[in-house]
Amino acid sequence: SFLKESDSSEATKAILDRWMTSEMNWDEDLSGPFVVLIVDKKTSEITFITDLMSFIPVYYYSDATNIVLGTHVDALAKTTQENHLLDHVSLVDFVLHGIVTFPYTSYKNIKQVLPGSTHTIERESIKLSTENYWLPLEKSKYKSINEASADLRKNLQMFINKITNETNNIAQFISGGEDSRTLSGLLKDYQRNAFIFIDEMNREGEIAKKVANIYGAQIKVSTRSKLHYLDILPNCSDLVGSGSQYHHAHTYGFHNSCKLNSYDAVFGGLYSDALLKGKAIKKKKQPRYFPFLPATKSDNQARENMPKSHLFQQDVLEEIRLRRQTHLNELKKIREKTAEEWFGLYPVTMNASVPNIHANRRLFCSYEPFMSSEIIKMSACIPQEWKLNRRLFYRTVKPYLKASKWVLHGDGWFPSQPWYINNFVHFSTRIHRKVAKKLGRLKGNQGPWGDWDLMVHSSKWEKFLENKDGLTKLPVIDHTISVEEILDTRMLSIEQYVNLTQVLYELDKNDSSNHRYEE
Repeated sequence: SFLKESDSSEATKAILDRWMTSEMNWDEDLSGPFVVLIVDKKTSEITFITDLMSFIPVYYYSDATNIVLGTHVDALAKTTQENHLLDHVSLVDFVLHGIVTFPYTSYKNIKQVLPGSTHTIERESIKLSTENYWLPLEKSKYKSINEASADLRKNLQMFINKITNETNNIAQFISGGEDSRTLSGLLKDYQRNAFIFIDEMNREGEIAKKVANIYGAQIKVSTRSKLHYLDILPNCSDLVGSGSQYHHAHTYGFHNSCKLNSYDAVFGGLYSDALLKGKAIKKKKQPRYFPFLPATKSDNQARENMPKSHLFQQDVLEEIRLRRQTHLNELKKIREKTAEEWFGLYPVTMNASVPNIHANRRLFCSYEPFMSSEIIKMSACIPQEWKLNRRLFYRTVKPYLKASKWVLHGDGWFPSQPWYINNFVHFSTRIHRKVAKKLGRLKGNQGPWGDWDLMVHSSKWEKFLENKDGLTKLPVIDHTISVEEILDTRMLSIEQYVNLTQVLYELDKNDSSNHRYEE
């Protein structure tokens, strides 16, 4: 009942009251991203609680006399004047993988705390005492996939109902994908606007318009410049923090132009792929001429932890390997058979797309049904074979997709159909589109995001990098090489090159900040 209030302490007080009477169950009473900070003024004891996956990460710094906490790593570094002590291993890790391996950060003396835990700092102490209240233990809960499907559907609807019962001014994000379409089905009885951001009206936009019309949403199409993701780099890098890929802040700029912060709730469809469709499960390579076969789990689940790069020094790559192996070993203690899948999920800061959450939660009232605590707990105890080929997801959301049964997904298949139909449909659609592109009948960027190849090869990108000499501060093999040569010789993938650009911006900003401080 407090959701529409502009300045309500109702929820805060309820949490405190339950905590003081030892009735608070953090994995049941709260859902989604949260951090709770409790200061006991009588005992001088500090307690803080992280959410199940660390969707909102908490970082800490300590020295002989102080301990400092924060939820923005750069803000914490500046506050403690640690921003000049960079961890170059973490910077290279970020360039190569798009994340910094837990619990490290971009700064030598700043670390991230565990998710799903209660952390305590006692009086006159600078040490954290940590106790898990939830772990993604590898245990089975459901007797059948149909039982799990019914429970998943119930939890999704319950999450939507809780929010919509207390709000009437809502919006959603929409696209050519199945997650936003599922969201449209869940919200079909509510008046709302549906937003999509694209370079220009294309296939993705046309599909989104069809879906919005079917499910009764008022679609709002916003276009951006082809170099939008370069233009937002400084602001979005600052917004999400170093060690987080800035370009996942897709809503930045549109939060103002579309007045997203005027809504009581804006719904998204993030993390269904990672939590429910087995995106992180290593799969067998399909035979080239039989792409319509089902996806199956690879027999070799050993993660390739040794990063490959001809740009960075070998000792740095070895240290990154050791960090990643240590993280994997810790996961194997709680998920012996499926640690590989959860390597990039627990904590969720190991997943490169989490900056989307970092950005949205700071810009407007963001709600993500697939990130609710019940869905997370379900994901932890669902067999991997149910996740593969959308088996569980398809059974769950089929009722919500009935109205848009014959509207293609942006990638060329039908969300309303099972895998054994879609594999044929997807294969034929891909062939048709390839032929159309070769014949010149299909042009331009048809997807939801920008054309990265066009961006990084633009003169504007080159000009952005002209005055940034941060490459000399990184442990590269050859300090005479230029960033232009790196791209031309394909030492890095396009995504890694974008990560490098972000790091160079952050190094340049950090140098400027330190100079101002010295002056």
